[in-house]
Amino acid sequence: MPQRAPTACRTPGCAGLVRNGVCSRCGPLRRQVQAAHDEQRGTAAQRGYGGRWQRLRSAYLRRHPLCVHCLQAGRTEPAVDVHHIVPRRNGGSDADDNLLALCHSCHSRVTGAGG
Repeated sequence: MPQRAPTACRTPGCAGLVRNGVCSRCGPLRRQVQAAHDEQRGTAAQRGYGGRWQRLRSAYLRRHPLCVHCLQAGRTEPAVDVHHIVPRRNGGSDADDNLLALCHSCHSRVTGAGG
């Protein structure tokens, strides 16, 4: 099967060509930066999200099956993520009063906003 023609990179100022989703100029650099970030961050288990958390998360989602933010906006979306109101790295706990059931879209928006 013939390969698809490369496209211009969409990163502002980059003159690279994108093949198979990787830019010839900034793609490899992004991978190196991401790998360094992942190394510093540690695994999920090292950050406290191992088996105990997975069981707690599953139980919480069974009790709270719908996204809290979507319900407040008049929408019904299934919750798939459990958000810590006060992040664990800032001393937050896994207690129910520090958790929110959110759809992935709302969770991404909340965590991207820094809290």
